[in-house]
Amino acid sequence: MAEQRFGAKRIAAAVLVATLAGCGHTAGIGLRRDQIGTKYARITAYFATRGAAPGGTHTEETPGNIRHDVIIDEATLASISPGETCVALVVRSDSSHDEPLQQLNPTFTIDGIEHRGVIEEELISVGDYAYTGERTVFALEGVTADAFLGMALTEPTQNVFRVIERRGRVCAGSGGAPRSVSLDVTNPSWDVADYNYYIEFEWTLS
Repeated sequence: MAEQRFGAKRIAAAVLVATLAGCGHTAGIGLRRDQIGTKYARITAYFATRGAAPGGTHTEETPGNIRHDVIIDEATLASISPGETCVALVVRSDSSHDEPLQQLNPTFTIDGIEHRGVIEEELISVGDYAYTGERTVFALEGVTADAFLGMALTEPTQNVFRVIERRGRVCAGSGGAPRSVSLDVTNPSWDVADYNYYIEFEWTLS
């Protein structure tokens, strides 16, 4: 009986671990050490909420027919020296969700140990993308004893989607020869029911 209880505990623990693992939004690759700082060390992803958010994971989107990749984000494992680890980070956001890179709380996890990320430099550029939307020019509603009447007329409008691009080099004061490096960036002012939009970039080194 004791063995059965122990087995049940192991199964429950395994389910819990699997559930927690499924709640993240991690983009990762395997990387040889001689590829650090090259195009092969680049990871791309989009900001999203954790899987437990209401309705599941919410991913950042673009309006109208604007290509999704105008807001794609990038991180390249740029260098690892005995004293520090650095990542070249590019974050592209709708202007309404734009935040300075340091405000995204960049946090490294290097071989399981957390380190604060520091932005060395930051360059900002702006891109405007036009798209067609609609606006209501006339609306009519009416209620009778047994029916509801509703009618609306719309017309197309030209709208602009503004994207803010921030490029920076973020470093942590830990280096050497790590087996794994991850960088988490979280937008503090963008959330769904307190589930913030974030990305975790992860490199597994060989």
